[in-house]
Amino acid sequence: MRETMKYNPCYYQLREGQLQRILSIIQQTKIALEGGVIFFGDSITEMYNIEHYYQDISIKYNCGVGGATSNELLWICDEAVIKYQPKVVVMMIGINDLGNTVMLSPKEIAVNIKNIIDLIRGNCPQTQILLLSTLPCVESLRSYHQVPGIRCNDLVEMIYQQCQDIIIDPKTRFVSIFEEFIDENKEALIEYYQDGLHLNELGYEKLTRLIKPIIQEYI
Repeated sequence: MRETMKYNPCYYQLREGQLQRILSIIQQTKIALEGGVIFFGDSITEMYNIEHYYQDISIKYNCGVGGATSNELLWICDEAVIKYQPKVVVMMIGINDLGNTVMLSPKEIAVNIKNIIDLIRGNCPQTQILLLSTLPCVESLRSYHQVPGIRCNDLVEMIYQQCQDIIIDPKTRFVSIFEEFIDENKEALIEYYQDGLHLNELGYEKLTRLIKPIIQEYI
């Protein structure tokens, strides 16, 4: 993160909370069972109460890291995904790359996501990957501290489009959820959000209804 730095030309800076979260994932890896479901992504994933929403899935691990960009998730992919040898990986990545920490283009984000998928595939050849489209943000709250940078829903939508163009992997399934969280003006439906970016309980309930049947196809 670089919000408090006077000068930093788009170099990502790790903070204590993220390091603690990464260490907790590493500790979890040491006792994890293989063949489960991994949820991998940023704070939207980290805040997802999978123990509540997926009680019927016995082996599941939340490996979301708040504030993580696609590059950072690539750095920790071994500890957060590969060492678990999962049956299914559910990924949602991209919104932080549009924030004022790195401000990547949708194509650059998609390339990083492709690199993550390639890394997983090379080490976990049988793992099913579910790549969720990045969720929209509430653009009307642009001045709010949760929606800085170049975040807008046109760019968010382009991340998923670019991923579809460049990712060629028979065991990666693209799951579009973006349109389920916007209105006819492509504005995020605020009733699903606790702020400009993060879902509230109603939002997570909707997300679960959308993706749980797909996850169950592979377990």
